Amino acid sequence: MTAVSVAQGMRDFASRRVSAMSLWHWFVFLVVGGFVMTPLVFLVLGSFSLAELPTDISLSNLGFANYEEVWWDPDTYRVLNNTVIYTTGATAFGITLAAVLAWLVERTNIPGKIWIYAGVPMTLAMPGMLQAMAWVLLLSPRIGFLNRWAQALLGLESAPINIYSLEGMIFIEGLRLVPTAFLMLVPLLRAMDPALEEAAAMSGATPQATMRRVTLRLMIPGLLAVVIYQAMTALEVFEVPGILGLPSGIYVFSTKIYSILHSVSTLPAYGQANALAMIYVFIAVGATYLYARVISHSERFTIITGKGYRPRELDIGRWRGWALGLVGLFLTFSIILPFLVLLFVSFLPYLQQPVWAAFQSMSFEHYETLWRAPMIRTVMWNTLIMVVLTSTLTVIVSFFVSLVIVRSKFWGRRILDQMAFMPHAIPGIVMGLAFLWVFLQAGKYGIPIHGGIWAISLAFTVGFMAYGTRSMNAAILQIHKDLEEAAQVSGARQWRTMWRIFYPLMLPTFVGVWIWAMLHAVRIAGKPLILYEGAENQVLAILIWNMWDEGNIEGVGAIGALMIAGLLIITLGLRLMGFGRGTAIQKDAGNN
Repeated sequence: MTAVSVAQGMRDFASRRVSAMSLWHWFVFLVVGGFVMTPLVFLVLGSFSLAELPTDISLSNLGFANYEEVWWDPDTYRVLNNTVIYTTGATAFGITLAAVLAWLVERTNIPGKIWIYAGVPMTLAMPGMLQAMAWVLLLSPRIGFLNRWAQALLGLESAPINIYSLEGMIFIEGLRLVPTAFLMLVPLLRAMDPALEEAAAMSGATPQATMRRVTLRLMIPGLLAVVIYQAMTALEVFEVPGILGLPSGIYVFSTKIYSILHSVSTLPAYGQANALAMIYVFIAVGATYLYARVISHSERFTIITGKGYRPRELDIGRWRGWALGLVGLFLTFSIILPFLVLLFVSFLPYLQQPVWAAFQSMSFEHYETLWRAPMIRTVMWNTLIMVVLTSTLTVIVSFFVSLVIVRSKFWGRRILDQMAFMPHAIPGIVMGLAFLWVFLQAGKYGIPIHGGIWAISLAFTVGFMAYGTRSMNAAILQIHKDLEEAAQVSGARQWRTMWRIFYPLMLPTFVGVWIWAMLHAVRIAGKPLILYEGAENQVLAILIWNMWDEGNIEGVGAIGALMIAGLLIITLGLRLMGFGRGTAIQKDAGNN
């Protein structure tokens, strides 16, 4: 064989490989585009539809009546005002608290750092819905344990705190935002070169001035990205406003849409709900564009160089006790106190104040009832299937999307990145509504997906791609292309390169995304409440919501206590397994 023929063969092989990769990139682009844009298209069409049911939508039956009905209603603007106050307040409170905790563990000599690192993210195991329910039991004006205790102690005629308020919603949602914001802020502070702060200190700047004029300014891109991400998280949440706002008539957009779809006096106004939801589409587009602009200019604030550096630890001296107290207070308010409250009511025959007589009446009656109920077994099986499907699909889809975004020169990779991020800005209740239209239309063509577990899992996967792709993007960027090129030179096929190089190095990220998706799939109720149909398709979040709505507080306590304990055990086990394996891989690589 001549050298010319060998060269020609290599060129043909390279050409076929490029062609195959191009087809793969198009496949990923079209799949993501279909799952993200199709629901949004039906959401827009539904907002103009004058039909009473989503299945009756047609191009000949469109108009502006839904928009006139919704946007000429003065109540819409009260809802908008509540939404702005709630989102702004929760974001400010949550990120401020997360920033203080991240700064304490990364930049100070606070004792017990390893426990803080473990404890703050573990509060993700507390579902926001159960957290809100527990605080209702503590601070409800009528039955709240703390309010009743304060009234008796201080001789007050009325409850001093009302959790059914915008302030209560901001407080609970702010606590809910802390763990994710903490995980996003820790790397920013860890990567800060202390030479810049030391130069400011040698120039005579006070610690406060250094923090304001050096540290915070260098963190601007990352901090803005965290603020935008968390603001959209607060904007899209349904559970906390649903538990605390609906009983007192305080609506934000997500709960207003839910109330339109679940009116007890009239048929669901699907078109009006879509018209109201369109505000979120504009917010999603604007927020996605702003987020992309912020992270695209991050190189202006690069603070890690090739030179060695070590973040400086600040001696907080006598403030250590206050710092530890703040950490303890956050953990108590976020997970310890809510868990103990739910555990307490789960043993009661009926709701009572925590006095000695209540402890004497405790029993395992509600746990025995749960054990014997056939519906509980159905719900648990549905939840298990939904969690495994959602978490696994999120990891797989996010990984392949990130490969195209980070490793390819595909023309549409930036559009693909924005499409993957866009669903995060749209509330779960709105995405559930959009998918409802899609699944009902699919049913007309013989695809029976509406109302089942697959419907909920697909909707969750699309919504979780934003977090999954962000995590995968960062992890893939850390894997140098030299490793892939070395494998290819050695004759390894693409699938073998993936299995022997990407999989071991990406395993900690896979496990982290899987855990994150699992925790959120179990705790979120917005999408399932819209998409499920029939008692046989209930998952755990729906069952808890319905039981609370029916006044079965003790049963909610039993399920909630078991759920939180189970999520904590699963999370700890998966993190130890995944990150332990990742550490072993790094050691093997170092030895080799």
